[in-house]
Amino acid sequence: MSLLKSRLQHYAMQNSLFAGDRTALVAVTQGRVLEICFDIAKNLHYYSPWVTSLSVVCLDGAPSASEHDANDRGLAVERIFLGNDAVKLPFEDRTFDWVVTTLTLCRMKHPEAILAEVRRALKPTGAYVFLEHGRSPDPSMRRRQSRLRNLWLEVGGCDIDRNIEELIRAADLRLEKFERYQLGWPKFLSTMCRGLARLR
Repeated sequence: MSLLKSRLQHYAMQNSLFAGDRTALVAVTQGRVLEICFDIAKNLHYYSPWVTSLSVVCLDGAPSASEHDANDRGLAVERIFLGNDAVKLPFEDRTFDWVVTTLTLCRMKHPEAILAEVRRALKPTGAYVFLEHGRSPDPSMRRRQSRLRNLWLEVGGCDIDRNIEELIRAADLRLEKFERYQLGWPKFLSTMCRGLARLR
C-alpha cells in the first residue's frame, strides 16, 4: 500500500497536463522565494532568472538537516526537511518576497498553522502564489468528495475536501486573484484552485 500511495501522491506533479500551470505559477516570482512542498525538485527548473535565492521546505519524510546547493542556472537553493508534523518555519519575520505552494495544502497535517507562518514570513510587499486542488464548487461533486474523503486520505494521502479559498482567507491573507477550474480526470480529484494572495 505504501508504494501505491507514494505513486498516487506524486502522480499529479508528474502529469504533463500540470506542467504548464506550474510553469506559469512560479515564473512570476523574483527576489527571495520560499517554496513549501512535498515534491522537492519538481518546480526548480521553472523559476525565473530574477529569483536571487530559493528556500525549499519539504514536508515529506522525517526532519533532517538543511542542505545548500545550486540549480543548473546557479540559483542558490536551500533545502530544509521539516516533516509533515511541522507547524513552524525556521525563518525570521518578513523574509521572503514570494511564497509558493503546488499541491501542498491538501497534504499538510496543519495547513492553518503553516499558512499563518507564510503570512509571518512574507515581506509587507510580498505575495503568496498557489496551485492546489480541493473542494469542488459543484454540490453533487462536493457530496462525492465528502463520501470519498477518508478513503482517499488513506489511499492517496491527501484531503480532497479542503476549502482552499477559506483556508487562505482564514490566515488573514487577502486574495488578489483566485480561480477554480477542472484539470484532467478523475473529477473528484481535479478541481484546481490557483491564485495570488497578499498581506492585508
